[in-house]
Amino acid sequence: MTDVLLNERVRAVIDPTRGARLTSLAIDGHEVLGRATSSAIDPAIADGCFPMVPWAGRVRDGLIALDGTTYELPHTDGTHALHGLGHVAAWERVAQGAYERGIGDPWPTEGVATLTYELLDDGVRIELSWDDDTEAPCSIGLHPWFRRRLDTGGELMASLQPEVMVERGADGLPTGALVDPTSGPWDDCFRLASSPVLTWPGALELTLESSAAWWVVYDEPRDTVCVEPQTAPPDAFGHRALQPDGPWPRGVWLEMRGRAL
Repeated sequence: MTDVLLNERVRAVIDPTRGARLTSLAIDGHEVLGRATSSAIDPAIADGCFPMVPWAGRVRDGLIALDGTTYELPHTDGTHALHGLGHVAAWERVAQGAYERGIGDPWPTEGVATLTYELLDDGVRIELSWDDDTEAPCSIGLHPWFRRRLDTGGELMASLQPEVMVERGADGLPTGALVDPTSGPWDDCFRLASSPVLTWPGALELTLESSAAWWVVYDEPRDTVCVEPQTAPPDAFGHRALQPDGPWPRGVWLEMRGRAL
């Protein structure tokens, strides 16, 4: 059974059984979230807006080292681990718009992920946190799939101002280097100079704001675009240059605010 949050302009639908993901977000009657139709994309990650916890993006060979021990994570993307453990699990509803999920083995620590949704006058605010009572490495994020076309108006135009890009090697995973941004199409991680703005001409403008330092942009599919805030780049565990200078962040928020055009 899904949960529905509703106000005059916004309708949000959450499915606790599928990672407490946002399966629908309609602003002024326009559904902005979609589903990738490519058979190459795992259906478990192909729709809505889902939490990535306790890691976001790929982990090379599914291996993570902690305190001298190497742990193997599920290989859900070829030989690599992808997008954490929370998005395929059922979460417990603890209050209106609030959900929790305990996560442990095969992750090296045990903790609780918390996900909350708050409707705004013109959109939604999503908060994701991870608490395992340790200082162990972690990365978390949110993964929305946006429609290229709404029910009306023109095709999606994404306004992005990348400052720096995480270099990817021939295998598609980060090399650990930061480079000047290249032109798309992208399946890449960036630091951005300003908040992303998604515009469907004649219909809606959607501004994304987040506490995250990094954004993954995936615009290769023909029918969807992903703009994903993450606390660390994919595979940051294996690259010191991609890791935070201080503690690994354990919380992230994303606001999606719409303006009618």
